[in-house]
Amino acid sequence: MTVIRDEAGNKWFKQEEREHRLNHGVAGVHLTIPFQCETCWMRNLEGRDPEPGLDDLYVSHLRRANLDAMAGKSKNTIMTHRRLIHRMLRDAIEIRKTPSILPRGPFPLDDLVGMSLAVDELHYSITGIGRINDHVQFDTIRKLRSAFGKLWESSPRGAREGASFAKGTGRVRPTSCPSQSEWFREFSSGCEYRMGYETMADHGVSIVAIVNVLDFIRRDAETAEFLGDEEEANELWKIGAFVCIVTAGSLRGYEGFFTDLAGLVENLNKGRDGEIPDGAMKKILTEAECLTLPHVCLCLLGDFKGEGGTNYHMMNLANKSISGLEVRWWIEQLVDVCKVEGRLSGPAFATPGGKLASMGDYNSVFKSYLKEVQSTTELNLIPEGNNVDEMYNLNRTPRKSALTRAKRAQLDKSLQDEMNRWRTVENARGKKVRFNMNDHYSEACLLMPRTWMYVYAL
Repeated sequence: MTVIRDEAGNKWFKQEEREHRLNHGVAGVHLTIPFQCETCWMRNLEGRDPEPGLDDLYVSHLRRANLDAMAGKSKNTIMTHRRLIHRMLRDAIEIRKTPSILPRGPFPLDDLVGMSLAVDELHYSITGIGRINDHVQFDTIRKLRSAFGKLWESSPRGAREGASFAKGTGRVRPTSCPSQSEWFREFSSGCEYRMGYETMADHGVSIVAIVNVLDFIRRDAETAEFLGDEEEANELWKIGAFVCIVTAGSLRGYEGFFTDLAGLVENLNKGRDGEIPDGAMKKILTEAECLTLPHVCLCLLGDFKGEGGTNYHMMNLANKSISGLEVRWWIEQLVDVCKVEGRLSGPAFATPGGKLASMGDYNSVFKSYLKEVQSTTELNLIPEGNNVDEMYNLNRTPRKSALTRAKRAQLDKSLQDEMNRWRTVENARGKKVRFNMNDHYSEACLLMPRTWMYVYAL
């Protein structure tokens, strides 16, 4: 085995060590996991012995599942258990005691640990086509476990296990579902270690880059208006407002489509002419002081995670951030465009006919303007080598940009949760949080010392 050392003298093993761990068992592992050979598993699952040439792939999946389950525990852990079991045997022999060790077999002719599901996942891992690479990743194949769990719960046997010990997020329900076995947990851990990860997470950009994107969109929208292309101009105004809202509200891209036009119109004039009191960023503001802050109401209406039914949410945001993100200006522009289209209710980001806009269309426009910011070399806001098509998306880039800016401003992490209250169901102690539309503005004002500060600091 090849061994190299770093400057501190620590040993680092090359790929051979990892491959050896993944492809070889460890003596004594049968004392820590319920191990059965491939032939036994074939008898358990199919009621027959494997047929050479016909069941070779099936048998290889069974062997791989066994090896992955072994890799789910460290070699040192297995060897420690083995050593302690040997000591118990020696001591039992010494005092003529019956060893306190349960028999290692035979196992019942049944799948108590989820081997069948493990085989399904492994076959999916070699036949599925991934989004990033030619193969799927562990996060994809493990979805079969969730599907199997729901299948179990809806079966006659699973229905008898439907009772739980507690309500809310801490619900505990005893089950004999094989996908919840300790063996399957070890298999999943080893499989994840073997497959590894390769992600293409969306990256953030600086708030200044977002501001420049909005400036370029505004330039082109004004040009389209000057040339008489009202349809093109209106579409650009809406896309610009969308980018501004999801950034200022720290929203995931799809959440921007929850913006409710009637709520924007009803509350548009509130907070228009406010003033920022001295030391607003360094003290806790009273409710009366909050009402005098320059703010604009972002109204969201939809089915939010962790809540039942359709609910209304409102966030009071600063009219303009320190870096020049003009939240109120873009929201007012959005409302004006919707009025021109003859719409005063429904989704704010929609076609003139009221049909919800397409994330794909908005995303492609967003990327085109990021490329323009990148190509404007004097700005130097997006590194030249960054592939905009692969690294940035409207679904998460604006939110990550806002979060990064908030961290630089040394704002508390809890502000992120307070911006999006429906994401923190734990704060409701297991109960579903619901708000009435009538008292939402006052509720939002109570949180303004936090939400306003978050947007103002961007």
